[in-house]
Amino acid sequence: MLEASALAGRRGYDPEFLPGAAIALPKPTGDLAGQVLAIDDSGATVLDYTHFSLVMHATRRLAVFTAVNIDGARLTRIGRSDRWFIDGRIPREAQTGEWLYARNALDRGHLVRRLDPCWGDDREVQQANDDTFFFTNCSPQHQDFNQGLWNRLEDHVLDHAKVERDRLLVFTGPVLDDEDPVYRGVQLPQAFWKLVAWQRGATVHAVAFVLSQADLVEHFLEALGDGWHTYQVGVVDITTLTGLDFGALAQAVEPALDESGRRRPIRALSEIALG
Repeated sequence: MLEASALAGRRGYDPEFLPGAAIALPKPTGDLAGQVLAIDDSGATVLDYTHFSLVMHATRRLAVFTAVNIDGARLTRIGRSDRWFIDGRIPREAQTGEWLYARNALDRGHLVRRLDPCWGDDREVQQANDDTFFFTNCSPQHQDFNQGLWNRLEDHVLDHAKVERDRLLVFTGPVLDDEDPVYRGVQLPQAFWKLVAWQRGATVHAVAFVLSQADLVEHFLEALGDGWHTYQVGVVDITTLTGLDFGALAQAVEPALDESGRRRPIRALSEIALG
């Protein structure tokens, strides 16, 4: 466990990271509002890390969402350590640990991708890299899902930021359903979502995705299988799925979806346009 004092002074997600556009952290609504974890006596719920922040669920031991600022002009590649930590600012029993991922096909799926917050000076880059290795920032993902299209989608977003030297906001989280199956005392999310926002001139744009690992989870609990499904969706769809209000992002310009205007299957990254 890394003690709370070691994480003091972290500057997390910056809502004014896009010039001229204030994009606050998503707000839990409805039933979800009463299910987030309070991290201190004041009722605060946001855990800050270097260039990203997250909110934990009070009973699921997983993050409700993460939010990261990516500065494409200052991104720095750095080697990984794969040393994971318990965050001492919240109870150990409120987090998953190595026991969940040992001797099975589950990966410690980064929610904030390891390289996304790695920008700034050398100290910031190293600290941001290390901060992504807290169990608060991972969620159980089947290895084929985590190392498959989920990983390729993350690479696609980060490569765009680097090539275009863009500033991006990336929000990510599991779809936490009451019917999610239980494994080692933890309900395994069957789907994950990701929302990317950026600015062109004075206009904020957004694109959102839902990726399902339901087939993989079902087979994992029975016998190893494969398969997943990916959809491009609207910001409103993420709100419906999660209970998170994205505020100003609900007004962002979104790409056209299918004829119903609700969701579009993604079969290749070339079908995704950022910019």
